[in-house]
Amino acid sequence: MFSQNYFEGKNLYCKSENLEALQLFNDGVKFLYLNTSLNKKYLTITANVFFEAYKKDTTFCDALFFTGYTLRLLDDKDALKFYMLADKSYDKSIEFKTNLAAECLKYGNEKAIEVARKKYEEIVKLYPDSPEGYYGIAVTSPILGDYDNGLENINLAIDKYKLINLKLKSDVFYIKGILLSLNKNYDEALVHLDNIYSSYKKDFNFKIHYSLSLLKVSETKKDDKMKKKAFNFYEKIKEKDLIPQEVKDQFAPK
Repeated sequence: MFSQNYFEGKNLYCKSENLEALQLFNDGVKFLYLNTSLNKKYLTITANVFFEAYKKDTTFCDALFFTGYTLRLLDDKDALKFYMLADKSYDKSIEFKTNLAAECLKYGNEKAIEVARKKYEEIVKLYPDSPEGYYGIAVTSPILGDYDNGLENINLAIDKYKLINLKLKSDVFYIKGILLSLNKNYDEALVHLDNIYSSYKKDFNFKIHYSLSLLKVSETKKDDKMKKKAFNFYEKIKEKDLIPQEVKDQFAPK
């Protein structure tokens, strides 16, 4: 949950008393809103304006964050560095932590995922009524291997989303379906994955868990038609070398 006011340059966490720094920061926010096409030339200028605001006042954590935010729009790897600096400068902002965690997830390696997990856990402690921390913990669970914890947290996230009347998006059901499959609850996994089939049918992880869930449910129900569907779907996965061995074994000729 992001505060729209915050991204309009309001409700700042470390508002500067330096008028020149504030003016530069406000200019940067205006440039961001005017640049609706996300023109890279002007994004670069905007990132430099935010960084100049920070240099005028090195306590201005919001200028650090917006520098990182603008660099992220440029797909610049330095975005992570500025997000980390902003979070270190002020460690109670949900915007800082969610953006830092999301940037870490892009790297995909275990070390980055562990940093993301830490940030999501901090969000849960600081903002227990927000679904963001619980959802983030669930997202990191397939990689870190604590599937039970992930399933518990995606259910908590769903409860929190409902409490604040936010419509559940397909990615929530995607994560829950994957976690149910990893927890070997294939019947429930298949229900969730079926519901998002049209949105995720080309996704690599979806293909793995959908075909596996189909197979395991077909074995329980002794449904040969479903079993054939599972094998057909599995065969469409092009990246066979990336499929976990335990899944390959399920589809190996017997």
